[in-house]
Amino acid sequence: MVSTASSVRPNPVRRLPGMRDFDAGARQRKQDVERRLAEFIGRFGYSALEVPVLESTELFLRKSGGDLASQMYSFVDPGSNAVSLRPEFTSAIMRHYLEINGDSDEPPLVRWQYCGPVFRYDTGSAADTGQFTQVGAELVGSNSILADAELLILAAGIPARLGIPDYRIRLADLGVLDSVLDTVGLSDRAREFIVANMNRIGDSSDSLASTLQRAAELHVVSGIGLPEEEKHLAVAVNGLPDGAARSVLAGFMRWNTSADMTLGRRSPDEIVDRLLRKLRGGDASDAVERGLALAGQLAGVKGDPASALPQAQSIVAAAGADTRAIDRLIDLAALISEDPAVSRRLEIDFSLARGIAYYNGIIFDIVRGDSDASLGGGGRYDALARALGGEAPVPALGFACTLEALLAAMPPADPPHPGHDVVLVSPRGDDSHAAALRAAADIRDQGGVAVLDVGGNGVPADFARTVAV
Repeated sequence: MVSTASSVRPNPVRRLPGMRDFDAGARQRKQDVERRLAEFIGRFGYSALEVPVLESTELFLRKSGGDLASQMYSFVDPGSNAVSLRPEFTSAIMRHYLEINGDSDEPPLVRWQYCGPVFRYDTGSAADTGQFTQVGAELVGSNSILADAELLILAAGIPARLGIPDYRIRLADLGVLDSVLDTVGLSDRAREFIVANMNRIGDSSDSLASTLQRAAELHVVSGIGLPEEEKHLAVAVNGLPDGAARSVLAGFMRWNTSADMTLGRRSPDEIVDRLLRKLRGGDASDAVERGLALAGQLAGVKGDPASALPQAQSIVAAAGADTRAIDRLIDLAALISEDPAVSRRLEIDFSLARGIAYYNGIIFDIVRGDSDASLGGGGRYDALARALGGEAPVPALGFACTLEALLAAMPPADPPHPGHDVVLVSPRGDDSHAAALRAAADIRDQGGVAVLDVGGNGVPADFARTVAV
């Protein structure tokens, strides 16, 4: 009788969502594309740089923004350090730059390229979940408009180099948005909220109202969305120095909390500090509403540079904003528009949002024309160096393409013949095994590829030739 235990089969162990297996043909194609892109990027003067797969979690949290932070594979290592698998390359490359140039009076100009796996967990997009390969370049040490032009032309050349027939470059400049928001006087937190929501903001009253409500829920707007008792507290501490405000809030807590009431894991001081930030952390409602309205006007500017840039110019002028950022964007579009990889593919789109908070100037996406699926993107991130502990801002910009997305967009390749230039070495019998091993070794020593017929069932048609020994 067969026991019940022996008849139970364990559940199969399956590949994790978002992780990929590459068979010999797919891996060969992937490596070929990596080699071609490394050679192409190298023609612009970018040398290869390799950074660790594992970094301190803090490196990616300093200026990443909430979207990326929620997607990281993070854990505590055996040394009790908070570490993460890299979700992108830029922060690690800037960390490396600061380590080797931290004492420099003037930031040196460097051009680096990279290729390797990154890891993100995104429940909203199966295509962006798990492990995928980024290939890209970073130009650190120049704030020149010529640097912006070089990097955009290089990034646009990636799909062109691979024969991808239909792609577009969507371009915006956060400096233009900043110039408009400067006229309102918003806090950094309110600005970051607006930038993160540019792809959701429109110029309709419904979209503005829903985004303003979201700002209230996140306490970007002061007072709105607070419970009634907290509105009274906000009035009570208005205008008080922080020390006096904390005393008022601590007294309120003692008055309203019984001796046996639990406060959870936080101490009373921590709760007071958190409440004070909540009460004071928001901007005035009318200022945020005005900022959202201006941002909504810009978010509606999309299309060919010849028509879209004058629209943006009019919005900047009507707001009474500084015109330097929009003037620079106009000059940049003119600089790159004649390049063959860019010509007739460039679009202005101020609703563009990159999802990472360290960008501060131009931002761009490269998308497939037939589906709007992203092939890659990037932008300028001059403030990242200081966020990572540098003494001063370092001008920098870069881009990354997703190799798997590029492969999917490329024209199909002819499958390679598995036995091209491969010799099958087949022993005639058991007493020929040693001779077969020697024959295969001789072929390899001469630079050939030899496969032993270890199963005795090799198919000669799959190989260039067969040697029987």
